[in-house]
Amino acid sequence: LARTDLMCSFERIEGAGKTLTKFWNIARFVSSFKAPEGKKKLLPADEWILNELSQLIQTCREGFEHYDVYTPSTHLRYFLWETFASHYLEMVKNRAYNEKNEFSSEEQNGALYTLHYCLDTLLQLYAPIIPVFTSHVYYALHEHDIHFTSYPESEHTFQLLFSKEQLMEINSFLWKAKKEKGLSLKAPIASAQLPLALKVLEKDLKITHSIQIITYGNETKAEL
Repeated sequence: LARTDLMCSFERIEGAGKTLTKFWNIARFVSSFKAPEGKKKLLPADEWILNELSQLIQTCREGFEHYDVYTPSTHLRYFLWETFASHYLEMVKNRAYNEKNEFSSEEQNGALYTLHYCLDTLLQLYAPIIPVFTSHVYYALHEHDIHFTSYPESEHTFQLLFSKEQLMEINSFLWKAKKEKGLSLKAPIASAQLPLALKVLEKDLKITHSIQIITYGNETKAEL
């Protein structure tokens, strides 16, 4: 077997089915919001996911140009499940709804723009791998055949003060702290000390994790 050959098994088929279900649910969630109109303001969380997506676009392009489907599919699955769904979506869904008007309309539009942009791009990147699924979803959204669209370009590049690893580690740390206490993920956190690099994400993190007071320091901790 070549390094990039895809092996098949019932477990892999079952896993692929779960990924399609996840993708479908993400598309339903994002499409429940109208594409934003008017001015938008991208917050650092939006800039982060757009950076990650730009890197993914390039990785997939390099794979497809060398007739390598394994590398794009592996990176796409990780991005879909972990980077996008588990972290970005969880962080911005409150801003997308903005039910309590805790964000400006421009900040809400920033989240909505990013959600729609990511969904459309993921559909285009997945189109060579799952052509029927992506064609159905994209046509339902845009009444246009995805297979006649251009390959997406890496058009977003932002300078960030934090790393992907820092953000994902903090989210996981706070969720784990609640789980170990037998609490709901929506349960409030009285106070949390986070790395200073994440201060630019304070508004999204505070609402996502229901943190009442955030301080910054070298040690990460949370008081529930």
